Amino acid sequence: MGTNPEKPALRWCFPEEEILQLTEASRQEALAQARALLKQWWLEAILEQIAWHLEPTPAPEAQVYYVYGITWAGLSVQGPEPLEVIPFRNLQALIRRVPACEYGLDVLRRRLQDTAWVHEQLRAHHRLLAALQLEGPLLPLRFGTICPEKAHVEALLEANYEDFCATLALLHGRQEWTLRLGADRARLKEAIALVHETQPDDPSLEAEADRLLQMAAEHCHQTLSTLADRSEIHQLDVRQRPVLRAAYLVATDQADAFRNRVASLQRAYQTLGIRLQLEGPSPPFNFARLHLEEAPAAAL
Repeated sequence: MGTNPEKPALRWCFPEEEILQLTEASRQEALAQARALLKQWWLEAILEQIAWHLEPTPAPEAQVYYVYGITWAGLSVQGPEPLEVIPFRNLQALIRRVPACEYGLDVLRRRLQDTAWVHEQLRAHHRLLAALQLEGPLLPLRFGTICPEKAHVEALLEANYEDFCATLALLHGRQEWTLRLGADRARLKEAIALVHETQPDDPSLEAEADRLLQMAAEHCHQTLSTLADRSEIHQLDVRQRPVLRAAYLVATDQADAFRNRVASLQRAYQTLGIRLQLEGPSPPFNFARLHLEEAPAAAL
């Protein structure tokens, strides 16, 4: 059999001019696609930037000024929490900026109805003041002394300037100490029964126990008052706990003698079941009661 010869492969031949036109058209299409992609990218970037600029900036949280106390101007103050100072002539106020939503005047008036919250805040207020370290007297202000603006703090200092200065002068070089006198009445009646040769459960011993507690409380207070520049009794009731609670403003150079006298009284009365507890030194809360002049500053 004969074989058919192979057919030659087809070969396409394009004119060079047509190839150049095809290449240029492809390049233009690629450029168009690239332009479209870049356009979309730039469009998204521009819209994102516009949205960022148009987004409302949150307003800063409203704050008020919590005034903790007053000292002489220029005294450095260190404590567990950072406090700012606002000076006015020879004085400076120790303040902390706090959220108005928690410490605004209207908010505080409502929260004062919550006894547990008030006690917690009072303890925190006293702890902060007691922990402050400064070389000079501190005039503590009561819990809830709030000023809406810095200008109100300055107005508070101006309106009470003479009173603040006089009180700081009184407190200079002095410390506050608090005494609590309590008693184990059962032990006291046992001691009385031994003296009177009767039984500790004798009803007549109650009156004698009251008399001895009254005498002991008055004796302790009078004895300690001789070592203090000022003193005041907050409670003296033989049927209450403590029987006696009193505060004493003591010169710093008399503090050791004051503590030693308390220890001596404790030794003298401990056999009767009478206990003395001394606390301090602390900011002079009990000797810095001020009647603040009305000013644009607000205080609860």
